[in-house]
Amino acid sequence: MIKWGEKMKKIFFIIIVLALACPFVFADETTTKVVETKGQGVNRDEAINKALKQAVAQVKGVAVSSLDTDFAYRSATADIDYKKDDAGKKVAFDAVAVNAGGTTLRTTTAGLVKTYEVLSEKKISDNIYEVTLKVWVYDYESPDKTSRLKLAVMPIRTISTSYLFGDLVTSSFDVSRQFSQKLAVALAETNKFAVLDREYIQEFAKERNILINDASLEEQAKLGEVLGVDYMLVGTITNAQIENKQRRSAATGRMVNECEADFTFEYRLLVGPTRQLKLADTFNISLEADEVRKLVDKWQPADLDYREMRDNFISKAANEIVETIIDRIYPIRIASISGNGQIIINQGGKRISQGLVLDVFANGEEIIDFDTKESLGKTEILIATIKIDKVMPKISYAKLVSGNLAKISKGLICRSKKVEEKIIEGARSNVEKTPSGGVKLPFD
Repeated sequence: MIKWGEKMKKIFFIIIVLALACPFVFADETTTKVVETKGQGVNRDEAINKALKQAVAQVKGVAVSSLDTDFAYRSATADIDYKKDDAGKKVAFDAVAVNAGGTTLRTTTAGLVKTYEVLSEKKISDNIYEVTLKVWVYDYESPDKTSRLKLAVMPIRTISTSYLFGDLVTSSFDVSRQFSQKLAVALAETNKFAVLDREYIQEFAKERNILINDASLEEQAKLGEVLGVDYMLVGTITNAQIENKQRRSAATGRMVNECEADFTFEYRLLVGPTRQLKLADTFNISLEADEVRKLVDKWQPADLDYREMRDNFISKAANEIVETIIDRIYPIRIASISGNGQIIINQGGKRISQGLVLDVFANGEEIIDFDTKESLGKTEILIATIKIDKVMPKISYAKLVSGNLAKISKGLICRSKKVEEKIIEGARSNVEKTPSGGVKLPFD
């Protein structure tokens, strides 16, 4: 029975070794980075822990504190294996896992240390021990990691308790929530941002007992900094309505139903880490009769679907605001020029449409603010006009309309060109009206 028990122990030990080794099979296939770090603690172990934490932070690009970080030393053997030939200065592990404590206040991350070497160690005082380590850290990138900028759409504020869209009364909460969602969707569809939406931010704030509904811009900026975002979109809806009006038709003389729509949004785009202002603007969109008709699939004056009209109107406003933001941060640029003169731009999908006309600009002189000495940007010199003839999900193809193809190069900015409709003037009428209300023809 004793022999069987010892055999079971050996089998159990092998299972543990395999279980511990399996999580790091993939890590062995990745590259490692070597860094030197220094750590201090009340004893040698604490000093090593802090030095390992710094090593992981350097390689993974994260900031963690000893308050929310656990160090789990995982080994296939029960004891740490000290190498006798290195006078006890080198300690080898299967892996050392450094895991954030799961708090959303900091980026959740995990770093794997393959091994480390103690380069030097000294006791500075009774309560301070210092070590310098050479650490081999696995350079593993999560497949979910993105290089896209992280943008938080903060809960949108309103100045009215409710808004009227035709005969449909909508609460300020519902207008704010719907508009926030439309902004988040439109921003995500650009494939340029990792977007944190209103619901996530409110849940986060609730968990941390942070009030954001009445918080000042400064407090919201602090929240954005805690969230670790690159940009924050904050703003206030100052007007949102669809007004139903009656007017007399000039053609029939009868009263007809017409609608006018207005939406005004004051917003700011803040840089998360510095809280500096990237963009400030007041967006206003006003639609009249024919434009409002396009907000519904079928125009039925006697039975208008104001819910559909409202939803499409809010979507239209959100999309146009996102266009402005994208044009400021990620303007359309020339991606490539093929040998046959085909021009490729770096954007496609819903933002670009076939037939779109773009002006291509080269950078000119840099303008410096006289007071702050900071750059205000560069002047733009129009060098060509191109027209989109094929749209792909991420790129689009264009052809030259005017200008010199030889002057077009990679990276040049393109801006949408408004093509004014030409009004064709006909011949002047030679039919004259008479004082009695009749007409006089030229042959009379």
